Amino acid sequence: MFSSSSTTTNPYLMYYVTYSDEAPQAGAMTELRMFDPAKEEYFTVHDKPLPKELVKSRLVGSSHGWGVFLGSPNSILISDYCNPSSSKSNPKMIPLPPRSYEHSCQNELVSGVAMSSSPEEEDFVMAVKFTGRRVSIYRPGQHRKGNHRFSSTELFDYFEQANLMYSKRDQRFYMPSSGGHHLWSWDGIISTDSQYHDLRFHNLPQFSLSELQLLRSCYRTQHLVESPSGQRFLVKWSVQTLGRSVQSLAHRSVEFSFGGTKLFMVFREEEDMNMCYTQDIGDLCIFLGNNEPFCVKASSFPGLNPNSIYFIGDRYGEGYGVYDIATRTPRSFNPKSFSAFSDLPNGQGYVLPNWLPHWIPPFPL
Repeated sequence: MFSSSSTTTNPYLMYYVTYSDEAPQAGAMTELRMFDPAKEEYFTVHDKPLPKELVKSRLVGSSHGWGVFLGSPNSILISDYCNPSSSKSNPKMIPLPPRSYEHSCQNELVSGVAMSSSPEEEDFVMAVKFTGRRVSIYRPGQHRKGNHRFSSTELFDYFEQANLMYSKRDQRFYMPSSGGHHLWSWDGIISTDSQYHDLRFHNLPQFSLSELQLLRSCYRTQHLVESPSGQRFLVKWSVQTLGRSVQSLAHRSVEFSFGGTKLFMVFREEEDMNMCYTQDIGDLCIFLGNNEPFCVKASSFPGLNPNSIYFIGDRYGEGYGVYDIATRTPRSFNPKSFSAFSDLPNGQGYVLPNWLPHWIPPFPL
């Protein structure tokens, strides 16, 4: 999906967005506070005017370097505003058909987004998983309203906090269940009919009694990710936490901690949905967070660690760091310098509080 060369950026973390006024207003100058995991360095994109469409919006997820923003009362749009490669003065904005008022409280919470490609490509399709049963599928059209369909079934009650992934290999959206034992998939705007996939697991890891007791106390999420060659992995992420929203998004520290992340279990997909546990994904590294998961080859981005998972999260105390799959060990990011953030009063300043941090994949220079 993301081939690498000397003509692309590294993967970046969009950590938060700051502004100088007491309240965000249209045209207010903002700074994108970024982190480069390959160099383990902060950097800042300065003087980026805040578009009026995003002033009261919430950033709820991202894919292909494009953020998904929810506004009021029921608007939804996608923008490359948070991508450091985008235009400072004229970031791209693509409005989508409005969200339904039906079950409106559930339409405010999003657990996953996925895109078939960059929104600038002709056959672009996007899926958004809202809390509850609804999965909305969008395709911007030549007309302002574009196309919008949704899939909603009582079977999705078991996918309330599910994540999404689009498979380039199969040209289908996939959604793992909350336990990670099966998947649903569909092909997008042509048909929203879902297909069920039962997963069979092999070569399961052995754990001590104390490890099992620890894992039983953890909150777990499931993530499906596809490598540039089309190899798929199911990743089970275990986090020990006291509750949701452990850390306020508006008070993120400039120092990283891997938080409550305890374990990742990685399963390589073999033929016919057979999933084999592995501690070796070779030269790949996986990026998980408030974005559609993606893989890159570590050797193409000097400084990235192969056979690793780069993770970010605030919702359940996941933390920020990199996980060595072979040794089953997490560590926090260790920035070489905080000088890029030295202009922030007390390390913070005014932060847009409802914009989730997320990974941005490599982009052409």
